[in-house]
Amino acid sequence: MIKDLPPNTVERLSLYRRRLINYSDNKKQYIHSHQLAHLLRINPAHIRRDLMLIKFTGDVHKGYEISRLIKRIGEVIDGPKKRKIAFVGIGDLGRAVAEYFNSNDAKLEVSATFRLSEEPDVQFPDVHCFNISKMKEIIRKYKIELCVIAVPTSYAKEISRTVIESGVKGILNFTSVNLDVPESIYVEDYDMIAKLEKMSYFAYENE
Repeated sequence: MIKDLPPNTVERLSLYRRRLINYSDNKKQYIHSHQLAHLLRINPAHIRRDLMLIKFTGDVHKGYEISRLIKRIGEVIDGPKKRKIAFVGIGDLGRAVAEYFNSNDAKLEVSATFRLSEEPDVQFPDVHCFNISKMKEIIRKYKIELCVIAVPTSYAKEISRTVIESGVKGILNFTSVNLDVPESIYVEDYDMIAKLEKMSYFAYENE
């Protein structure tokens, strides 16, 4: 694992790995930066710089060896142990993420989901769904370290306090609320409203 990588580089490395796993299914052994950039719709310079930061080089003529690059990305961004994740107030997206992580040899595992309703009516394969009232108990019991929060704004601050008190070290915040958390807690904000409005803007631009 390499520490102190730029956050955007870590995010892109995750994207590279997922796309390369699918790309390698096509029996391709090598890929050039411009080919990967085309698949991801990003600048090839970003890819070359990111791979330079993780000390990975390719062949001038053949490009980057896919299997080695997938392995190297894992060495760089995966921790030495599995980290457990909980989803709060999120349904099918939680299911999709659980299916990805829990069916692959990943260092992340979705261990629990929580719903605001009294009686959860959906259970994911191998992932228990609990009422939100049991959140602190379950997070501590399962030793969950990461939490995704996608709840109405009126619940966001209370939920964030509860998960922090339970020992969570990182929060992916899908709400539009600015969470006030200790410096020791890593928060990644994902403003879905801004993303949708951005998408709408560029969709209109292309009409």
